[in-house]
Amino acid sequence: MVRQKLLILIALFTASFTAYGQSSQFIGAYGQIGVGYQSASPSFSNSSLSAGGQILTPSISATNATGFTGAISAGYNFQIAPQFLLGLGVDFNPIATPNATATASYKGVQGSYSQSASVHINNSLNLFLMPAIAIDPSKLLYGKVGYSAASANGIDTDFYMAGYSLGLGYKQMIKNGWYGFGEFNYANYGSLNRSINGTLVNPAGLRVPATLSSTVSASSSNLLIGIGYQF
Repeated sequence: MVRQKLLILIALFTASFTAYGQSSQFIGAYGQIGVGYQSASPSFSNSSLSAGGQILTPSISATNATGFTGAISAGYNFQIAPQFLLGLGVDFNPIATPNATATASYKGVQGSYSQSASVHINNSLNLFLMPAIAIDPSKLLYGKVGYSAASANGIDTDFYMAGYSLGLGYKQMIKNGWYGFGEFNYANYGSLNRSINGTLVNPAGLRVPATLSSTVSASSSNLLIGIGYQF
């Protein structure tokens, strides 16, 4: 009886691949465009304030930048097993995030300091691998892992940050090569050491030049829906 059940399970498993039959419709080159919602988050660590020969410890708070976003993507999917694909692709997001505002402050026996700066991320580029499972020839569930980079504008200068990216999505073939998709993406742009000049007001009311130094980290996430074409 056990042997018969085992044989039935093997037959059903084999039949599932036979029923799947034809290759996925997502093999080959594709291009797509998506729109959606994005949130970018700066953070600060190892912060110090140098003023009048003193090294002080300021507090820094930051707001998230949220708003509309979009991405243009292209890639190529290879079939590596009956129901498994591996893609190579690139995403480009030309839409800058809204400004995220960071405020640094200090108040103590050495005096008081307060300064705000705005930062936004733009021209983000993501190069990724895309392992995928073809649920059936017209449906694709996929993940993304890759290298993500962007330019950041603010804190008195422009600078470049790069790190890793992760994503998860679903594609549904519509007709004649056209498909719809939805995906969630996360990018960590790593960290950089930055400094900005300001002024400390000492207890006597004198203005003393001060330099704020901090390790700046940034990450972003987005939720996209869109349409694409499989060549």
